[in-house]
Amino acid sequence: MGAPAKRGGRRRKSAFGRAARALLSALGILLMIWGIGVPLVALTGAEAQGRITHVRRQLGDRNEVIPNRYAFAITYEFRLPDGTLRTGTSQRIGDFFSPGRLGVGSPVTIHYAPFAPRLSVMDWGLGSLIENILAAAVGAALLWLQLKG
Repeated sequence: MGAPAKRGGRRRKSAFGRAARALLSALGILLMIWGIGVPLVALTGAEAQGRITHVRRQLGDRNEVIPNRYAFAITYEFRLPDGTLRTGTSQRIGDFFSPGRLGVGSPVTIHYAPFAPRLSVMDWGLGSLIENILAAAVGAALLWLQLKG
């Protein structure tokens, strides 16, 4: 008896495998858009003054090395030059007293994309750049792995 016969060339991928690859590719593209798009809007977008309309602490203590850290969901609103009122959301990590600095009615600087005002960023700083670079890198890695395989 000889070695088993090889089937012709490449194996056919299952429908589940193709769907999983498509999903991971889409996730990679979205992470790259977010990781690159947020800094672009923050650095090159139009600027408007806004105010915080709602702050909500999400869940409990984050159970990290630094104790008493919480996630806060923040809703803000700002007016476009034509007078249209727009709203946006953001999330911040902080201690129990962080909302005092970002309380309801507090003024904030908003950067938004003039061609799509729904794309807005509240008080983005260079400290946030690390998060955006990591998101873009993970997205690029996901996409590269899907295209390579």
